[in-house]
Amino acid sequence: MSYDRDPQLRLLEGSRDEKVRPNQTPNVPDQYVQDLQRDLNALGYAAGKIDGWFGPRTGDAVRAFQRDARGPRRQEQASALQAGRRFTEESPVYTGEVNGVVDQATALEIRRWKEHRWQRPDSGGSFPIEDIRDRLPINPNLTARIRQPNHIDRLVLHCTDAPPTWGAMACATYDVHPNHISARGCPTITYTYFVNADGLVQKCLSHDVVSWHAGDWNFRGLGIVLAYRATGNAAPPPTAQLEAAAELFARLCDSLGLLPVPNVVGHRELKGTGYVIDAHGQVKLRKECPGLKVNLNEFRQETARRLTSLKASP
Repeated sequence: MSYDRDPQLRLLEGSRDEKVRPNQTPNVPDQYVQDLQRDLNALGYAAGKIDGWFGPRTGDAVRAFQRDARGPRRQEQASALQAGRRFTEESPVYTGEVNGVVDQATALEIRRWKEHRWQRPDSGGSFPIEDIRDRLPINPNLTARIRQPNHIDRLVLHCTDAPPTWGAMACATYDVHPNHISARGCPTITYTYFVNADGLVQKCLSHDVVSWHAGDWNFRGLGIVLAYRATGNAAPPPTAQLEAAAELFARLCDSLGLLPVPNVVGHRELKGTGYVIDAHGQVKLRKECPGLKVNLNEFRQETARRLTSLKASP
């Protein structure tokens, strides 16, 4: 039986599928929790690893879904050609609690969203996101690795360290041709999001595409870049740019189930690619990226503030 057809359904934190060991109560039949996790991930709610255990991350995903289900905002899943249409549903069907418990009402609402091909609506914040994935060049001789978005546990802030006229197209063109990273070029642009000086955010890659932005951290990290020349610059990035980046990071934390601490980092904070420990046990920077004028602790605090506001919104 599917979990959404069980009239006695009550999945909550601590529940495990029967085949998950060690055995623990409350215990549920078959693959109820795995199926729930798979459905939540598909709808854009980061339930974590599909392991059949209803842990805190799955609980957060359920509560996020319940909040959205009680509200009127809806968004269709994106197609290969265009972003998903956003709209308002006049009379949302789900009137249950926002409590992280999956009863039959919540399960039926999840099924309704699947049938309508809806996904988690974006936050609708003040900073727009322009989807330019289909406009950017790729390397015809290389194929990017693919991952599940729930493998992402780091949001990495970079800077282009290039002149202000260097936009996403120039960045992608440089990246897919022979460059400082590889004599063969990279498979794609090295960043998933490009944040311009005026605050315009551009989506360059899908979250499942592994880009070459942070060495050994590529597979687990999502790269976001500021169009900002850090070298020789006595000024920090423009306020509009930093605010747009913090808003973007908050949305990504919310959708991927991450926290500003420890999941938001600057490139220079990544061991191996950003810094190394020398023979005397001292930290030695290999990168200043995203620029020493970017206060990463303040950036995380602003991201956290926006994330709290986002979660509190109806």
